[in-house]
Amino acid sequence: MDYIAFIAGLPEIAWDDRKLSLTVAEFREQLKDYISGKDERYIDLFFLPNDNAQILRLLNKQQPDAALTTVYPEKMLEEEVLEPDKLLPAYLREFIVDFKEEHLKYNVSPENVLSWMYYDYMMRADNALVRNYAEFSMNLKNLVTALNARKYGFDVSEEVIGSNEFAVALRTSNAKDFGLGMDYPYIDKVIALMENDNLVERERGLDLLIWDFLDEAVTFEYFSLERVISYMLRLMIVERWSKMSSESGRRVFMEMIEKFRQSFQFEEQFK
Repeated sequence: MDYIAFIAGLPEIAWDDRKLSLTVAEFREQLKDYISGKDERYIDLFFLPNDNAQILRLLNKQQPDAALTTVYPEKMLEEEVLEPDKLLPAYLREFIVDFKEEHLKYNVSPENVLSWMYYDYMMRADNALVRNYAEFSMNLKNLVTALNARKYGFDVSEEVIGSNEFAVALRTSNAKDFGLGMDYPYIDKVIALMENDNLVERERGLDLLIWDFLDEAVTFEYFSLERVISYMLRLMIVERWSKMSSESGRRVFMEMIEKFRQSFQFEEQFK
């Protein structure tokens, strides 16, 4: 299926855009007129992390977070937590059952178990871009996590998710680049970014790596689902940073930075 009319009507977006002519919500609303079936489910995959977060809250007997925009209605998620049916993706149903029976699939935190299962689910998709993006995204997050864990003396194996060769190397290698630099050219870039004390520049640099990955992934795609996905994910990046340009956005971002700093200020405990 091609998306000539839809893609032709989309506004151009650039890495340094700070004012949006289209929001992610508007993009998804417009896309509804063109997409259906399996392609629609592929799009939904990228928004499931909010459903993951909501499911975790419900399983922990917390009130649902009204700020989370989920793929599945809040009421349905509540019902699925009480009695998993066949309405949710398989990984979510499995996680709910495992959580309630107190035998999670992996020996990491429940949040990491769910993320691990989510990425595994994404990497089994029939669509190559969905699979490749999921693995790239997981690898990038794992690398950042491993570098932070190594810096502050934590056990990398308890923080890294996934079972691919990249994740195994992060858990087992003592090399500066975890023995991955030759096969993954972005490793050195991430290491350099993580040595930057400016957290805004660090986050921007990581997002730029994702942006470049998406650009390269659709070099020879023009009016396909892959082009739609790439545009959507880049729009999500631009929207996130456009929000940070407002006063309220800056305040939220600074709060996020402060929480990040606090979560890794444990050096004194190891001296």
